[in-house]
Amino acid sequence: MRRLVLMRHAKTEANNPHGDKARRLMPRGVRESQEAGVELARLGLQYALVSTAQRTRETFAALSLDIPVEFQDALYYSDTETMLQRISETDPDVTGLLVIGHAPTIPSLVAELAYASNPREADQAQCWFPTGAYTSFTLDGEWLDLADGDLTGIRFDEIIRRSQQQT
Repeated sequence: MRRLVLMRHAKTEANNPHGDKARRLMPRGVRESQEAGVELARLGLQYALVSTAQRTRETFAALSLDIPVEFQDALYYSDTETMLQRISETDPDVTGLLVIGHAPTIPSLVAELAYASNPREADQAQCWFPTGAYTSFTLDGEWLDLADGDLTGIRFDEIIRRSQQQT
């Protein structure tokens, strides 16, 4: 069994003079990432794929997970097919994978994967997936199965929406 966690970067500044890719986390985003890191540390994650944007790098750093990370340009403004392709290329020995990216790709992929086992949650993910939210899935097959669109072995676990807990 494998675990896949898809996470949207934490709360960021609205803009940055150096462009979108340079946007940084707000103090709230750092705090929420630190809290999420405590929870994620319990999930047995072994590897991370992270967009090269500053805000995703900072989100990963604030999680304080002691796991190898690969920063990929392809995860910055990619589509769900590209993200599934990158996930499918994960070493088969890895049983716990974290992917940190952006909207709309992360919420769209969450909805696509959730639909395979829980259509109601898929609809909710498409409607509201705030910064700092993450979703856990279990996969009975191999990472490689996802590249072929085989979602029969994937099960939705839960969506954690940090912003909801702060209201």
